[in-house]
Amino acid sequence: MLAASHYYPHQVNAWAGKIKPNSYLESIENKEMLVAEINDEIVGFGQLNLSNGEIEAIYVSSNNLKMGLGQQLFQNLESIAKDNRLQKLNLISSLNALGFYNRLGFIPKKEMVHNISDETILECVEMEKDILK
Repeated sequence: MLAASHYYPHQVNAWAGKIKPNSYLESIENKEMLVAEINDEIVGFGQLNLSNGEIEAIYVSSNNLKMGLGQQLFQNLESIAKDNRLQKLNLISSLNALGFYNRLGFIPKKEMVHNISDETILECVEMEKDILK
């Protein structure tokens, strides 16, 4: 897991443990969700909330990194945002993804913490991108 390079094991475990398959049902119904497939296997996904312009997720499996899949997912989400006349995109980046989002044109706005549980927090960075340029 890429996050292991920036977070302690208990943080990574708490973060990964919160993700349940049923949690994606609402996203599939109410948000823009794209998947990346290789040989009929899902290897990544991206999620955009059109109501607030938030990129809620871009994930690619560790076995499929450095293939441009994350960038393709983002470009497609950005295109959907533009088609819906959004002016900006925002996201909350994990520390390990900062470089990726910087390369996509996102600007750090402020450091913050994300409460995973009562005992566990993750340091994150709020980022923004003007997509009208």
